[in-house]
Amino acid sequence: MIVYFDTVRRKRPVKKGGELIQLDWSTKRIKKKVRLFPTDPTVKYDPNPRGNSRGGKGILVTADEVYVGTYHTILVFDHNMKLKRRITNNLFVNIHEMCFSGENIWVSSAAIDCAVMVNMTGGTVKTWWPGEEGALQKRFGLTSAAIDKEADNRVKHIHAEPGTKDGHTHLNGIMKSETGTYVLLNRLGVVVRIEPGVQIILEDSLIKGGHSPVVSADGEQLILCSSFNKCILFYDIKSGQLVKKIDLLDFKEVADLHKKHPDQPYNKSIFVRGLELIDKNRFLVGISPASILEIDISREKLLDFYQYSADVGDAVHGLAHRREPTE
Repeated sequence: MIVYFDTVRRKRPVKKGGELIQLDWSTKRIKKKVRLFPTDPTVKYDPNPRGNSRGGKGILVTADEVYVGTYHTILVFDHNMKLKRRITNNLFVNIHEMCFSGENIWVSSAAIDCAVMVNMTGGTVKTWWPGEEGALQKRFGLTSAAIDKEADNRVKHIHAEPGTKDGHTHLNGIMKSETGTYVLLNRLGVVVRIEPGVQIILEDSLIKGGHSPVVSADGEQLILCSSFNKCILFYDIKSGQLVKKIDLLDFKEVADLHKKHPDQPYNKSIFVRGLELIDKNRFLVGISPASILEIDISREKLLDFYQYSADVGDAVHGLAHRREPTE
């Protein structure tokens, strides 16, 4: 199994703010690394020390390509990490998670609270804004964002980020299954189905500040990282009820890592982000200092562990895998 993951290296110069890594999971051998930073347009200085324009974001893998989100551009590589093309859009502002929708891609544009669907050349197909939904306005007091949707927003908000303002939901996750398309409103701790029809699916304080939601293969469960609570949460999509919680500190290796590498200013040890289902029984999850865990779901057992960095400021963001032809 080949694992692709990217990092965000906090409090670093933007050009040294993260990388994409190709890893042979069975041998833990790094096959290739590519530094990631925003260009065309270039971000020369980012005053936000927490990450923001630094490093990589969500990752998608197809039969022959790897799609990697950066702050304002999706970089498309072949499986050997050779850059093939770029996909960008005027509403790509702090890309987080992505998902395919037929021949298009849904992208979470976290800084401006937008889910934007683009085609493979970056053209806008449709958008969704939480502040424009009546049910969400009424329930959470949201208002329409003061964003010029026709302008080039890609680097417009680096020094005056909308995410610092009241009412910002930090829409940082998007996923699609047979039952619909869902988004995670990180600051509210809310998951909303945005199509077909807008509906609040679940609301839980445990998912405030959460990341990397995925839908189980059978479409029945929503799984996501409770980043600050250092655990993985499993919800029944129909009822919105929590059905399982895996606390990563219950694993000795993770508890030891936490003890050895405590929190730093702006940097949380065992910050959980990056989630990839291998099959119905196993998943990969990222933590900081940048490391990856393989976990058995039913047995709640740590199967494998890989530590990439010893710096708590280095965090995993995107995570994906592919099988080798011989597997």
